[in-house]
Amino acid sequence: MNSRRDYAKLAADGGSGGTGPWVAPRGQAASEDRPLPNGAAVLPTSIAGMTLEQLRDDYHDRLFNQYLPFWEKGGYDRELGGFMCELNDDGSVAGDEKCILFQGRGIWIYSFLYNHFGNDRSWLDVARKSKDFMIDHMYAGRGKWRERVRRDGSETGVLGTNVYGGLYAAAGLIEYYKATQEKKCLELAKESIWAAVRAYDDPAYTGALIPGDDYVEVPRGARSQGHSMMIVWPGTQLLQVDNDPRAAELVAKHVDLIVNKFWNPEYGIVNEYLLHDYRRVPGAETYMYSGHSLETLWMVADEALRIKERKLFDTAFGRFHRLLEMCWDYVFEGWASDDFLVFADGKHPGGPKYDVKTMWAHCEILLACMMCLEYTGATWAKEWYERTRAYALRTMPVAGHGVWRQAVDRLGKDLQRAGTSAKRKCNFHPPRYMMRNILSLERMIEHRGALTGFPG
Repeated sequence: MNSRRDYAKLAADGGSGGTGPWVAPRGQAASEDRPLPNGAAVLPTSIAGMTLEQLRDDYHDRLFNQYLPFWEKGGYDRELGGFMCELNDDGSVAGDEKCILFQGRGIWIYSFLYNHFGNDRSWLDVARKSKDFMIDHMYAGRGKWRERVRRDGSETGVLGTNVYGGLYAAAGLIEYYKATQEKKCLELAKESIWAAVRAYDDPAYTGALIPGDDYVEVPRGARSQGHSMMIVWPGTQLLQVDNDPRAAELVAKHVDLIVNKFWNPEYGIVNEYLLHDYRRVPGAETYMYSGHSLETLWMVADEALRIKERKLFDTAFGRFHRLLEMCWDYVFEGWASDDFLVFADGKHPGGPKYDVKTMWAHCEILLACMMCLEYTGATWAKEWYERTRAYALRTMPVAGHGVWRQAVDRLGKDLQRAGTSAKRKCNFHPPRYMMRNILSLERMIEHRGALTGFPG
């Protein structure tokens, strides 16, 4: 079942649950297909030197007593609603901007808190007020969103140059809909997804290139793995609440593209960019943007859970394991999350770019390894979880304030990323991974050492 048509039918039907194996394309590198444990595997009784209960409680403390209190010092605008983008290390506001990325992400976080952590009305109030601000001041009509506004909502006149903002807005609205059943939020989310798809499918689209990326010359109309990722993630969530065949076909298409087009079996890497017709970009066949590659693979695995397709789940985590090992810094620890070249090109060395280790990529590793461990009991997932957690907690937190810094250099020192304000703090990746870890740990504790059963 390696054709797009068959895979789209599987997703539209909600998954086969075993009517036939998912088959990788002919010629695929053998190194990617690492077998995962079968149903006989059991969960460990401890992770990172703690019992499962202790680790869950540790994350509960970090999330509810450290990270969220930091963010609520100034990151959430209590007066007007919405989320500020630039904060000082003590949580005070350092800039006037509210960008669409932060609004969609923040609405998702607080809606998810409400949906999964006790239906606390205070979480929903934050999401509601922020949702109202985002729609009232940033919606530009026909599924399009303004890139940024001032704190009071006054316009800067800027529409997004890429579709990420609108897709994060859609994700936030979908999670908010799960909490409230407000139909207009679901409809606006769907409108935003389809507007993003139309923009991305335009051969004149210029938003695929990652800002600051000088490794690759990307032509107009190029395709990006990051875009497929940001169609699959909210798409999977949409299909959990709305059985829309058109949306199912869209998600299936982009999972297929991730698995069979962006993946480059010749080198066992993921190409971040392809031409508009999804052929390889000449000269960019050996380039990978590592962070997106790991993040995308756990989202493919999440979709595999929804459609009950175990072979797809195993393929995603087999590749994840390979890339995790390829880009780890075995000298100074930490994961090289930006650019990877198979060969040196005269301007850049071959291999990982070790001098940038981002906060968000380490969060994705922790989310994904816990997810894999819960369903498979894979020893490698536990080992890499512990290694990544130790590194992240040693280098990423801003001392005394609960929030994590954007990135560190190879030696673990604070690093300001090119094109990103030093004041920008993240309201999304750390709380998302901690919430997902807590929920996984609670299921693991409940199951008393047994794996969480794969759906189907």
